[in-house]
Amino acid sequence: MTIYADENFYASEYLAGKKAVITAAYTYYFREASRIIDVYTFGNVSAEDVPDEVRMCCCELAEQICAYDAEQEDSNGKSAESVQGWSVTYASAAEKKAQLDSRQRDIICKWLSGTGLLYSGVR
Repeated sequence: MTIYADENFYASEYLAGKKAVITAAYTYYFREASRIIDVYTFGNVSAEDVPDEVRMCCCELAEQICAYDAEQEDSNGKSAESVQGWSVTYASAAEKKAQLDSRQRDIICKWLSGTGLLYSGVR
């Protein structure tokens, strides 16, 4: 399996001065993001010539996965909380997973639509 981005690309190209979301376990997050890209592109990304759009997409997906993991650890299932009226709203694991999947599709479309990589037909 090809991993489409690395810590070097993430820090120098993707972040462009922005604060890093991923501070540890880079390989894990970039591998997971690359796996998601492979699912959506049907393996259309050439390992020898990875376009910058794919690398950028990989970085944004990796950040999304990292943020999701951190949220899962911190929230204990809470989706909203109010202090004065003391109101707590909980979201199911399925709802949170559906939100993550939706965000991932949005990221894939943002970076890869128009590249031809999302085409599932015969070439």
